[in-house]
Amino acid sequence: MLQNKAHIGPPAGFEEDGRNFRRKPVNMGMFFSDLKPLSKEKPLRANLLDIGFGGARISTSQPLKKGMWIHPITYDDSAKGSGSASILESCWNDKAKVVWEETEHQESEKESANYRYGLEFANDPKRVLKYRFYQLLPKLMMIFIGLGIVNIVYLKWFNLFYYWYDPVVHTYSLFIGVFILSRFVLALFYSPPPDKGYLPTITTVIACKNEEDSIRKTIDCVYRSDYPKDRLEVIVVNDGSTDQTLKEMNMAKRAHPNLKVVEFEENRGKRAGMAIGAKMARGEILVYIDSDSFIQRDGLYKIVQGFVDADVGAVCGHAYVTNARKNLLTKMQEVRYFIAFRVIKAAESLFSNVTCCSGCFAAYRREYVMPILSAWLHQKFLGTQATFGDDRSLTNFMLRKYRVIYHSEAVCTTIVPENYFKFFSQQLRWKKSWIRECFLAARFMWRKHPFAALSFYGSVLFPLVGPFIILKAVFLPVLGYGPVSYLYLYGAILISFMFSLVYLVFNRKSLWIYGVSFSIFYILFLSWQTYYALLTVRKNHWGTR
Repeated sequence: MLQNKAHIGPPAGFEEDGRNFRRKPVNMGMFFSDLKPLSKEKPLRANLLDIGFGGARISTSQPLKKGMWIHPITYDDSAKGSGSASILESCWNDKAKVVWEETEHQESEKESANYRYGLEFANDPKRVLKYRFYQLLPKLMMIFIGLGIVNIVYLKWFNLFYYWYDPVVHTYSLFIGVFILSRFVLALFYSPPPDKGYLPTITTVIACKNEEDSIRKTIDCVYRSDYPKDRLEVIVVNDGSTDQTLKEMNMAKRAHPNLKVVEFEENRGKRAGMAIGAKMARGEILVYIDSDSFIQRDGLYKIVQGFVDADVGAVCGHAYVTNARKNLLTKMQEVRYFIAFRVIKAAESLFSNVTCCSGCFAAYRREYVMPILSAWLHQKFLGTQATFGDDRSLTNFMLRKYRVIYHSEAVCTTIVPENYFKFFSQQLRWKKSWIRECFLAARFMWRKHPFAALSFYGSVLFPLVGPFIILKAVFLPVLGYGPVSYLYLYGAILISFMFSLVYLVFNRKSLWIYGVSFSIFYILFLSWQTYYALLTVRKNHWGTR
C-alpha cells in the first residue's frame, strides 16, 4: 500500500487510519436499507430534512441514484420532535423512490459533503406495484440472460452440425460466440477497487477547444466534488478556441481562485493540452476529464482508490450519457456506453488489462507518465503525427509496464453527438486510433496473462473480419448470391438482447431496448466504417472537435 509522500493531518471530514485516511462516521438521524438492491452494502445513515404524506427530503453522506428504491427501516427519537411525528408514524415504513437530487447547497454546508435527495413514498397500490416490479426485475432478467446463454450454446452446436455448409460463417460464429460469452462470464466476477481511504494529491486537467456551452459546468463539478480541497489542483487549457470558451474559464476562475488557466493562442490539439497539464501538475495522480463530461461528487475520491497498489498505472472511470433521451441516436449510445464500460472494460479489468481509458474520466500516476510524456506527445504512425486517439495511446504506454484497471463506481456523465454527421465523424476518428493502437499493442500484448492476450487478439480480429461475414451472410444473399444465413441473424439479435438486458438489470430504464436498435444500426452502417478507416488511417483531422 502506498503512503502519501508528505505526512499532513487528516482533512476535514476524514480521520487517520494507519497510513491512510478514511471518512469519519457520520452521526445522523435515521437508517435506510436496500440502497443498492444488487449489492451487499450495509444500510446507510441519513438525516431527515422534511417529510409529508407523499414523500420526504433527506441528506446522506454517500450518493444515491435517481430512480432507485430504498426502504426506511427505523428512525431515532430526535426525528419525533420535529413536529411531523404523526406523518412519521404513518409513512415511515413505506418504500420510497429517489425522484430528484438537490445540487445546490448553502455555503455553510458545502464542506459537509452531504447529498440531498427527494423521496416519493410508495403509499398507494400503484406505487407499491412499481416497487415490487423494481425488486423482482433483476431476478427475472437474470433468468432471461441465463436462458440466452443456454440458447447461444445450443446455436454453437448448430454451427458445428452444419459446419461444412458454410465453413467461413460458422467458424466466425463459433469463435465470436465464445468470445462474447466470456465477456458476460468475466463481467459477473468483476468488483470495483475497495475503498482504502487513500487520499493522494491529485491534479485535474481539462483541455478543450470551443466548448463554451459545457466547460463551466465541467469545472464546477470538479470543485463541487467531496475530495479534500487542500489535495486538489485544477488546470484548464484553452486550445486556441474561437468562441467564448476562454471567457467561461476566466469566469470560473473568479468563482474558484485556485483554478489555473492556460491559453494556447493557436490550436495545438488535445494531446498538447494534456501534456502541458502534466508538466505543470503538482499532484501525485493526474485526472483527465473531457470538457463535456461532468463527474459525480464522489468521483475523484473513488477513482484514486485504484492506485493503492503501486503497480497500477491508470484507472478508467465509468461514463453515462448526459443527453441520453434527446433522440434515437443518443438513446442507442446510452446503452452502448454502458455495455462498453460495465461489460467489456469490467472483463478486461479482471486481468488489469483495460485497453482504453476513456477521455471522459480517467486517472494516471504522474510519476509513470512523465518518463514517456515526450514520446507520447510526439508520437508518429506511418510517418504522420498522431493527432487523435490521445487517451487510447496514453493507455497503451501504461500497459507496456503497468496495470490498468476500471472503477465502475467512479462515475461521470458525458455529452454525446446528437446528429449523425458528428457521430460518424467521431466513430471514424475512434476507429482510426483503434487501428493504430491495436497494431502497436499487438507487439507486447502476448506478454500479458494468456487469457487476456487471447482476448485482445480476438477483439482485434473480429471487427476486421466481421463486415466480410455480414456481407457474405446477409447482403450478398439479398442480391441473389447464395442463401441468407438466418442462423447468423438470429444469433446477432439474441446477443444484442442479452447486452440490452444487462443494461436493464443495472439501470431499470426503458432505454434498454435501444441496445437492440444499436446492434442493427451497427450491422447496417457502422461495421463498414472499419475498412474506410483502414484506407484513410494516415489522414489526421479532428473529427467532432
